[in-house]
Amino acid sequence: MTEKSRSPTRLSGVTALIANGIWAIKGDQLRDIVRGFSAYLQGRIADADALREIRDARDTRAAVTQDAQDQAPSVALISLYGTIFPRGSLMVDYCGAVDAHTFAARVNAAAADPSVRSIILDIDSGGGAVSGTDVAAQAVANAAKVKTVTAVANTMACSAAYWIASQATEVIVTPAGEVGSIGVIGTHTDQTAALEGEGLKVTYVRSTDRKALGQPAEAMDGPVLEQWQKEMTAIHELFVQAIATGRDVTLARASSWATGDVWFGEAAVTAGLADRVALLTDIVAEHQQAAAPPPAAPALRQGRHADVPATTQEDPVKLTVQDRTGKTHTLDTTADGAPAQAQTLASTLEAGAYEAGVQQQREVVATALGIDVNDLTADRLAQLRAQASDGDKYRADLLTQVERLATTIHGAENATAIDRARRLASKADTADLPGMIDDLTAQRNAKFPAGRQSLPDPGASGKDGSDADAPQNADAQATAAWVDPALLH
Repeated sequence: MTEKSRSPTRLSGVTALIANGIWAIKGDQLRDIVRGFSAYLQGRIADADALREIRDARDTRAAVTQDAQDQAPSVALISLYGTIFPRGSLMVDYCGAVDAHTFAARVNAAAADPSVRSIILDIDSGGGAVSGTDVAAQAVANAAKVKTVTAVANTMACSAAYWIASQATEVIVTPAGEVGSIGVIGTHTDQTAALEGEGLKVTYVRSTDRKALGQPAEAMDGPVLEQWQKEMTAIHELFVQAIATGRDVTLARASSWATGDVWFGEAAVTAGLADRVALLTDIVAEHQQAAAPPPAAPALRQGRHADVPATTQEDPVKLTVQDRTGKTHTLDTTADGAPAQAQTLASTLEAGAYEAGVQQQREVVATALGIDVNDLTADRLAQLRAQASDGDKYRADLLTQVERLATTIHGAENATAIDRARRLASKADTADLPGMIDDLTAQRNAKFPAGRQSLPDPGASGKDGSDADAPQNADAQATAAWVDPALLH
């Protein structure tokens, strides 16, 4: 075990989520996350051999999944393993977490792929953050409208994972599989004592009494606790409503499941949370059989006949063609305009094939650049080009953005907070700076939804008529630490 402390810079969003977040997760797994992440920040991480074992186990499971996928090429087998995090790529690397948005993208792609006949969700998760779970659940619900989607609790689909699974056409549980734990829990870390120990006192100045309650430097009681309880209740009701819709049951019945309890195997089927008990291999075989074309009729020797009624054959006057997007086109070969229609159909099929080819090439380029295909925009490519041509200038520009955003959030007079952000940015890898800028931008937009304002100063005026040197608005004087100050030492 090493004793090297670690900066939370790259995980600033995850730090905030763990310290003050809303979760749909089994209680024991939430405790494990908090303990494990605290150990990571303090440098108490496993040695190289232990990390290699973790990665080998993950690779082995991925290989098993790929083998099952190879056996059923027309069936999309999509895994949902580990704790659910919103765009938590680093948590995926270090802690075996799963990104809800990436999972949703895979489901959407399978639903839109005409070569995919059905979808299987291989789930082994105790839930995770509420953020992003609704996106993943909606992707499953949308896919279930156009294709058979089977969710398999193999061996756990609890809390947020069950929220997602419940939207499938069918929910399967393995014999010892576990489902349920329906409910939400909020985490709040009261940092007041730690700050007082460092001689720091944080003051929040709010435009309204209930603005952004539950900050880390204030106790969770009184109006703060009341506001958080309302938020927990609202998300819980959303959770239950989604399950009622997905499982096609009454709201009252879904509410009866939302006790935080879990059900195993056959008990989950009896309670109504699952449809039947089966193994993942059984479900893959079922989907494979359903996707396979029917066997051809055996050829009959001359002089023999089949003891089956003859079927009526239609005259070959209509041609039906399915393009690469799954859309079906019909051509009436007996119509007067058949030649012209045939030419139009050929052009349509050619255009569809071209678009499919372009999309495939976009995916290849995105993979080579190491970015999501949806991020393959002109702005993103310009950013990558700038980084490649002049890495030092690119990094300097990112550092300038961090300092500018920190100044906007904390106010120019709060040199300590600005310097803290500047030091954190200077120690961060260049690849991590865009994520920090995204976090700061979100803080700025939340704090100043209508743009930063200044108080009027009759003695000074800017070019646009505003008061360039006027004192900051009182709200801008509030300091809101975006990472735990105790973690910076």
